[in-house]
Amino acid sequence: MAARETKWRRAGAGLLLALVTFGTLDGALALAEGSDGAAAEAALREVEAAPPALRATSAELTARARQALARAAKLRADGDEAHAKLADGLARTWAEAARETLRAVSLEDRASGARLAANDAGTMAERERALLEEGVAQAGRLRAQLEATSREGREAAPRVSPTAKTSARDAGAPAPAPTRKAGTR
Repeated sequence: MAARETKWRRAGAGLLLALVTFGTLDGALALAEGSDGAAAEAALREVEAAPPALRATSAELTARARQALARAAKLRADGDEAHAKLADGLARTWAEAARETLRAVSLEDRASGARLAANDAGTMAERERALLEEGVAQAGRLRAQLEATSREGREAAPRVSPTAKTSARDAGAPAPAPTRKAGTR
């Protein structure tokens, strides 16, 4: 009979040790994760730190989270901890939805800005390309005109004024008289 009692005592002690260990682990996990109410409050603080223009997009979600937190506090005051935890979970869900909505709107704004900047850069590049092509075409036309002018200058007789003829010879000495052709008077 004494052996039986010791066996039951050991089993009871083992069971008690297991309950304490698992209960402590469960409690530690709950503390590590934080309560839903605290997580909801943290998410709501993030939402409230956002600029007012962004906050307006999640105003309804924030209001519902606040209502759920108030309901959880009232249920706790009435002694209904089980339903208070459910209300805290609901508040956390609404608060996280509000936070994610803010993040989505913020990302959309940044994406829109990047898209506009890319469009502006594309437009500017097209404008610069058109100006470059216009400059190349103008340079080609000027080169063609210059070549045509130099070709005409080589093919045509030199046009020199009479004063240029005298000044070009012997440092200003008068030009000789033109000679007459035979048979002319």
